[in-house]
Amino acid sequence: MKVLAVSGSLRKGSSNTALLLAAQRISNDSLQITLADPIDRIPHFNPDLDTDSPPKEVIEWRRELKEADAILFSSPEYAFAIPGVLKNALDWIVSSAELYGKPVGLINASPGYGGASKAQEAFLHLLNVLTVKINDDCVLSIPSVNKKVDPEGNIMDKQTEKELKSCLESLERLIRDSKLS
Repeated sequence: MKVLAVSGSLRKGSSNTALLLAAQRISNDSLQITLADPIDRIPHFNPDLDTDSPPKEVIEWRRELKEADAILFSSPEYAFAIPGVLKNALDWIVSSAELYGKPVGLINASPGYGGASKAQEAFLHLLNVLTVKINDDCVLSIPSVNKKVDPEGNIMDKQTEKELKSCLESLERLIRDSKLS
């Protein structure tokens, strides 16, 4: 099962990108988790460019999403919302519907005690608009992430590792269920 892992952070040493690296390491062999290229490659959304011939970066982004069996997002919180670069990338697929009915896992992590809960709420609303398949077991909030995972994706907290593994197992079940329906 092919899972495209998308980080909402562009920061070098990002905890959210590190969580996706950790997900690669601890996932079952049946999940092939591949990190997407950084999403700042996608131009600013402009409806005038969202035609039958969009920019090549958008074509590539849409292809990556379409070819994956599931998407795993990991995103920080900026000003109580998802980062603009991630919102921009998702704006490009509203009309083309690459996420329609696709299984999705969502991780939101923050060095603060809130675990990016406000961003998670906004993100879940957006994913609902995009009509993805997601359930509560595929959603994870990680507060104080900088104390739980290092920049290389090594998890230093057993509870975080357990929760991430559970999230991945739930995503795997969601993929299997989607293939049956």
